[in-house]
Amino acid sequence: MKSEHVKLLTVEQVQIIRTRWQDDSSFVGFPDAERDTVQDSWFDNLLVQPDWFLNAISKMVTVAVARKGAGKSAVRLTSIERRKQDSKTLIVEASADELASLHAERLVKAAERGYGAVSDWMQIYADLICRRLAHEMSGHLLTNDDEIAVRAWAKTKGITERDFGERIVDVLKTLVPWAKAMAAENAEQEKGSVERIARVSQATNFALYVDDFDNIQEDGGATNIRLIRDAIEAADRITHHNKNAEVHLFMRQDLWLNINPGWHYSDKVSGVVHLNWNINDLRLWTAQRLRLAIAMALNIEYKMIRVPFDDMWHVFFTKEVTLKNKSKSDSFSYFVRRSMYTPRSLRAMIKFALDGADRLPVSDEVIQDAEWSYSTDQLEFLKTEFGGLCIGLDICLQSFTGKSLEWIASDLYKHLRGLIGNGQVRLQKGVSYGESDIALARFLYRIGFLEVRYPEDDRYEVRDVMRHPDHWKSVRTDDAVRWAVRSAFFNGLKSHRA
Repeated sequence: MKSEHVKLLTVEQVQIIRTRWQDDSSFVGFPDAERDTVQDSWFDNLLVQPDWFLNAISKMVTVAVARKGAGKSAVRLTSIERRKQDSKTLIVEASADELASLHAERLVKAAERGYGAVSDWMQIYADLICRRLAHEMSGHLLTNDDEIAVRAWAKTKGITERDFGERIVDVLKTLVPWAKAMAAENAEQEKGSVERIARVSQATNFALYVDDFDNIQEDGGATNIRLIRDAIEAADRITHHNKNAEVHLFMRQDLWLNINPGWHYSDKVSGVVHLNWNINDLRLWTAQRLRLAIAMALNIEYKMIRVPFDDMWHVFFTKEVTLKNKSKSDSFSYFVRRSMYTPRSLRAMIKFALDGADRLPVSDEVIQDAEWSYSTDQLEFLKTEFGGLCIGLDICLQSFTGKSLEWIASDLYKHLRGLIGNGQVRLQKGVSYGESDIALARFLYRIGFLEVRYPEDDRYEVRDVMRHPDHWKSVRTDDAVRWAVRSAFFNGLKSHRA
């Protein structure tokens, strides 16, 4: 009998679903795409593709810019998955940590020299590809051979963006004959050697992915803002001036915003994609997870579930949440407004709510308890993530405890000047610009702790960096606007009150 689409859930089906997932929040997945992709049909069923997604996985993307948890890894993994279908493309993955450790000496010299680092980065990218070529050929035997390594990598010297791909192909001409000979002569070579050599020798295109590129700006590292700019310029030139080579960098939003002021090349970078989610994107992401949960509980194929979003959501969560002014809010909108507008952040709050419930649907009271836990968790995340950029960030955030969570600008800046003046709080050099108190306010806005409210007829227009990432550079500082601690951190601060 042919299965029919499920468009409406019966009372019995709702009960089956709730019983199946009581005390089990696993259907919301993992906080990182690397683990999420192990689920069956992740690319077909669970991957959400907002309007920017196709651009993000394009061959011409140089830099993917996003907040933590916004989907950089999902974009990278999907891009790689689709490239695998092309047997002529060799894919190379590297982390920024690996890149920095292999080439720390070169980067230190480039930083001391102060110029010409674009060329250094081109050679670093070429070296990463060549190392992977050697490893792919026949395993450890080849990569440990100093002679072949020197002969191959020497050809990357003096490389330019226009002949980047051609130089890599030239390395193949050195590696392949040698590797074939070694595979034939050495009976101990693993069985897959011949196949790997054949695949690599047929490659004509090369795609290099460098994840967590922002890691190389960490305090004490060899790289600085100028070197990071040069790295992006080199990647952009290679990708857009070459037919058979690409370099894709993935970095955090705050680093991208920091490197742009005063950068001569910023208006020339042609492959930048920003991964910013809106409420409709997050609704779609949530719908995919709920559909999976329902399909598993009813033992029905995922694609057969066609239930409207609200009906799916209300299987797991109450319809409304009571606000502090006693008005009611749609529960899903309530979740999103308290999140950091990323799938990872929304997932975290959903999981706190599900794990805290003794029955489904999750009640209003449990949702508000979950918000308390979520807010505290996010507050600790800010301290860990951005503490290196602001000395005394912990003290700064806790200084808002017990105070009004909405400030006129003059009061806010007076408070921040006091923190700076007594030496408790100080931004690291280069983190922001302008007067110290304004710079600190903008930094707190940029990391998502504060939001800005502009007066309108009968309400405030709220601007936060989660939805308006470039807005921090031109925030007004007069008393016509109000600053407020974001709701994502409200309960977290209350928990620190005496």
